[in-house]
Amino acid sequence: MTGPWTPFEKTCVDKESAKLIAVSLSPRIQIARTLSVLTLYPDTPLEQVGKFIYPFVGKNAVAKPTHTSGGVIFLGGANVQVVVQQTLEMFRFARRDYFRNEYEGQYRGLRPKILVEECLPSPIPSGKDGLWYHPPPDFRFYSSRGKVLFCQYDEGRFADHRQALFNVPDHRHIPIPNQFPLPDPLPEKPAHWGEMLQIASELSGPFDFVRVDLYDLPDGVYFSEFTFTPNATFFPFRDGRFSRKLLEEVLEASKKKGIGVP
Repeated sequence: MTGPWTPFEKTCVDKESAKLIAVSLSPRIQIARTLSVLTLYPDTPLEQVGKFIYPFVGKNAVAKPTHTSGGVIFLGGANVQVVVQQTLEMFRFARRDYFRNEYEGQYRGLRPKILVEECLPSPIPSGKDGLWYHPPPDFRFYSSRGKVLFCQYDEGRFADHRQALFNVPDHRHIPIPNQFPLPDPLPEKPAHWGEMLQIASELSGPFDFVRVDLYDLPDGVYFSEFTFTPNATFFPFRDGRFSRKLLEEVLEASKKKGIGVP
């Protein structure tokens, strides 16, 4: 949690630069196209942020801080009044020192920025007010030094959040209780499962531990983000044996690369 974190690892949690790093580590990975970036300074006014975001309202785009977790605005299905309110909330959120939020050391000292990028896929309103959307499911691969340990599947993160764990490489459901209810029915093996496993292995190569978050879309595998301390370590797995086995596998994978884990 507290580090020490290398400059490279800190760059990997910046949502703008993380995409470039992912492509350099795995050229086959696809990324959401960056549309614009605004750097925030201590004297940056709210009006400047509003003018920055306004041209993308109604377009297939999403706005988010690059240096935090959360604060996402889906711009495609929202009206101007909704975006104004959400921009104010994001502005307040983005100006905080996110390191002080949960003391995740990798975020300490990151330059605050607002990123606007294309939304994958187009947002689909699911309520009368148009506030809820259905981004694609997340495939989150817990990995260590190129070894993919298992996959956490998350769907409906902004509405009815469902979650399930799957073995690799055979995609068997791991029947342990987790933070959110199971999807009903359980998802089938995704179309690009083998490619996702290979990409997760390539992206995790430089790290003792990382969760590699990916999307499986019709035209291929897209990068989401690198996560070094999932849920700020506040929500451990509820099966102690599973957690101990995971730790043993991380330590073993790290030793094989000569990291010298005690």
